[in-house]
Amino acid sequence: MREAGQRVQPNLSRFTVASIIRTFREENRTQRRPPGGGRLRLLSEEQERELVNMVIANNVIRLREIQRRVIEDDHHFRGINAISLSTIDRILRKNQFRMKQVYHVPFERNSDRVKNQRVEYVQV
Repeated sequence: MREAGQRVQPNLSRFTVASIIRTFREENRTQRRPPGGGRLRLLSEEQERELVNMVIANNVIRLREIQRRVIEDDHHFRGINAISLSTIDRILRKNQFRMKQVYHVPFERNSDRVKNQRVEYVQV
């Protein structure tokens, strides 16, 4: 075994050569295993597209509203019982969306009364 390892690469120890031969006998491979494991995706590509389309349809929707709709929608998001706000935000950022806080401007801000007060303030 050691001689076989020395012919291929002189710096291999006999334990390395033995483990390569054992792996070949048991699993019929000499390469490394493909990367695997880890956490699976929560949403598929189609579900992510549907989430993006939801934001395109309603530009002022908030993350909590998106979260509620995803959990309630069994047609597009089947099997999704919980999704975090950070997951939704990460998916939207991946698709070049920024969810900014929307607020309502009070009507009084640009009413005639307020405009007249501004004019009087500037003139004084």
